[in-house]
Amino acid sequence: MKNSALAIMFIAAFSILSSCSKNTSVAPCDGKGVLSVENKLDSTISVKVTETHSTLSIGKDYTHPFSLTGDKAYTLAIDGPDYHKDTTFMVLNCDNKLFIVTK
Repeated sequence: MKNSALAIMFIAAFSILSSCSKNTSVAPCDGKGVLSVENKLDSTISVKVTETHSTLSIGKDYTHPFSLTGDKAYTLAIDGPDYHKDTTFMVLNCDNKLFIVTK
């Protein structure tokens, strides 16, 4: 009787401990954030995101969204005729930021 009670307690303890697993949390929005750049200048601009090594041209009155990894800082270099600006943004998970380029 003692052996069977001991065996049942051992099996119960083992099943409880084996059912406990480490919970891995998934970042919301797949760990992404969006930074949109809107061009309000009279000409096309060039936007370079330093960390992703990507450069893109954005025409007058257009907006381009950049889907970026969240919880990181990104540096933008924006160039156009008679215009230059370097700026840094912190992009968090699920961010939806808008940067408007004007003079």
